[in-house]
Amino acid sequence: MIRRLVLGVPVAALLAIAAPGHAIASCVEPPTLQTSLDSAALVFVGTVTYTYDADRVAHVRVESIWRGQQLNGYVDVHGSPVSGQGSYSSVDRRYSAGTRYLFVLYSAKQPLQDNSCSATQPYSAALAAHAPAAAHDPSAPSLGDEFQNFVFMHALPIGAALAAMALVVVAVLVRRRRMQSPRAMR
Repeated sequence: MIRRLVLGVPVAALLAIAAPGHAIASCVEPPTLQTSLDSAALVFVGTVTYTYDADRVAHVRVESIWRGQQLNGYVDVHGSPVSGQGSYSSVDRRYSAGTRYLFVLYSAKQPLQDNSCSATQPYSAALAAHAPAAAHDPSAPSLGDEFQNFVFMHALPIGAALAAMALVVVAVLVRRRRMQSPRAMR
């Protein structure tokens, strides 16, 4: 019994030290950036205007299309094969609002899908050397796109302003009612 304990404790300690602290994605050895750019179905540069679904979906203002189909001025890129509160996968990619990215996607089908195994990365000056001569602009954003972006990006201030206006209206109505009540009693 003591012999098992003496042997078991060091083995357990060794396993605990050697075990990884968290699960990591099991991506295949990534190809070079140029190989990824040449084989991707869709490559474009864009800036994330806002994110949702725990930063796994990016609403992106498309700036330049390097490869693939024509895109609208704004697109959504899903950085996970799953969505919803409490769901996650080992290949989730998270985006940051305000960050410019080079998106390198395996498929050009909607909804646009990305993950942490792709060559998508924050855009840098070094990446500009990879831009093809045939890079082109996206379609102009629609009025609906612009309105959606404005509302989403300014939802908190707009909501606060509407709530403040509602409080002012209620306060004015209550004050008028109180001012009229004593006169009615005379």
